[in-house]
Amino acid sequence: MKVGTDGVLLGAWTTTDNASRIIDIGTGTGLIALMLTQRSNAIIVGVDVEENACNQATINFNASPWKERLNIVHSKIQDYQTDEKFDLIVSNPPYFTGYYSSDDLSRDIARSADMLLPYEDLITAANRLLKEEGRLSLILPADQQEKFVTIALENGFSLSRCTKVRTKTGKEPKRVLLEFVYTENKIELQSSELVIQADDNGRVYTPEYINLIKDFYLAF
Repeated sequence: MKVGTDGVLLGAWTTTDNASRIIDIGTGTGLIALMLTQRSNAIIVGVDVEENACNQATINFNASPWKERLNIVHSKIQDYQTDEKFDLIVSNPPYFTGYYSSDDLSRDIARSADMLLPYEDLITAANRLLKEEGRLSLILPADQQEKFVTIALENGFSLSRCTKVRTKTGKEPKRVLLEFVYTENKIELQSSELVIQADDNGRVYTPEYINLIKDFYLAF
């Protein structure tokens, strides 16, 4: 899996304040875990079911200056067992449901929610692995927001932050960045929008987007 905008957005947007232990569910090549390691002093565990992804993440972790704080686990999150609790869970989960096929089976599997990580299973894992004051941060297709929020609310989570991502001004949001906390108390939702492109040809980016991701791109 190549470096994608979704992962970069989540890695740059996620709040890492006071996080000493972070778990990246579906870490892939370790992109988000590496970004969060740069943005915190936390110990980070990347979990992925796909062996090739774990091998690539291991190579990337070992090549980084922060390898002492990075760990990779080859497992389905449904089967992952630990006595440790986490301050923060991040995930760029698979988002296709139903049948999907391309010429790359590994890519199809990585993108299939039905095969790997139904939203209910992700919420169950968050309930099991998060500290009481912990946070869940993820990125989803915008049309999946209502479904995921409904499942999260039914399981004791509250939506604390939401950023809708548009490729261009006037376009419908393509992605949504969501942060949840586990609480029964009513909290104030922080809502915002982010537009990526400042022109129609996609070669100029908005100042807001550049400011968010500039620490991770040499071009900026």
